[in-house]
Amino acid sequence: MTMDLAIFGRDWWNHAHEIAAARREQGAVHRATIPRGEQEIPVWVIVRYEEAQAALADPRLSKDVDGLTKILDKHLTVDGEKPNLSSMFSPHMIFSDPPRHTRLRRLLMKHFTRPRVEALKPRIEQMTAELLNDLPLGREVDLIAEVAFPLPLYAICELIGVPAKKRGVLRAWTYALMEDLPERADTASKKMQAYLLELIETARANPGEDLLSALVQEAEDEDRLSLPELLGTLFLLFVAGHETTTALIGNAVACLLADDGRLWRELGQRPELLPGAVKEISRYDAAVATATHRFTEDEVTIDGTTIPAGEIVLISLLSANRDDRQFDRADQLDIQRKESNLAFGYGIHYCLGAQLGLMETESLVGALTRRFPDARLVDGAQLRRRQPAMIPNSWRDLPVILG
Repeated sequence: MTMDLAIFGRDWWNHAHEIAAARREQGAVHRATIPRGEQEIPVWVIVRYEEAQAALADPRLSKDVDGLTKILDKHLTVDGEKPNLSSMFSPHMIFSDPPRHTRLRRLLMKHFTRPRVEALKPRIEQMTAELLNDLPLGREVDLIAEVAFPLPLYAICELIGVPAKKRGVLRAWTYALMEDLPERADTASKKMQAYLLELIETARANPGEDLLSALVQEAEDEDRLSLPELLGTLFLLFVAGHETTTALIGNAVACLLADDGRLWRELGQRPELLPGAVKEISRYDAAVATATHRFTEDEVTIDGTTIPAGEIVLISLLSANRDDRQFDRADQLDIQRKESNLAFGYGIHYCLGAQLGLMETESLVGALTRRFPDARLVDGAQLRRRQPAMIPNSWRDLPVILG
């Protein structure tokens, strides 16, 4: 097979690291297109670490949802018919610039402080144990479907206050939002939005001790969250709050079980290495392949490349974290590596839920390595296709034999 070396080309999902390495050698910034169904959107992609870190904190690269929507409409409008964009493109924290971003982040930060996240640990460990108790020994198990997807979803559902009976349908909707199938994503987006509006009304009428009730009460003050902001924030929490953690868990299992499971067994015997190992895996095989869209309001020059105004700019975290200009032996997994990385972003848009995602991954991977020391990948599992999604870098499935 001849590999398509185009960024986001037909082989990108399964050969992203190789393609990114080739592009880093040619420069920090590249022209590319991203698929949306049968259409393509022209973008600029930053692939080297130094330039990526600077771009993540560069105020010249806007994340304002209104400006971004105008650019997407321009590229995707056909015969005067504008596209139905996912509800992820709404006025929440990720797609906002200061001062709105500052206000929205401040409102959410108090719910994701270290003490509050640590207080969730016993419940996360309990849910982990419950999921693992249902796994069969000696038979093939898809760890994505059985544990990596449910744990972060159930955790965010419990945090927000979603009834257990709705977890299954939320799982289907959020999965559809990540696929490169606009019609399915549009349908899921509409259904999810309708349900979240119902959830908001329920929390308003009968507030509880959950995060949504707290946000709804804050929304009553017109100087706080508006209804569109509240709805957008819920979308953000559901999709970003669990999809990327699912990717990190799957990537961690695949990395640790490679090479006959040497690192898997080592972590089972030395759990004190687990936090550092998870952070290193987040660098080595980034759960977030590409930071969410930014755009140029004015002309911007990066590493000698001039990007015109009104252009979408993507930052490849997957590529930047493998840049050998920044990391010694960047293509090697070293669970005792100490350097920081861009796995959870940088600057004012650094992932607010990073601590929670790391804790969930450590809880699940730690329990798996202790309980199933002889686990192994099913033959050929590492050759399975990646999930074709722009943001999460995840496996479609991950079959293992637990022993």
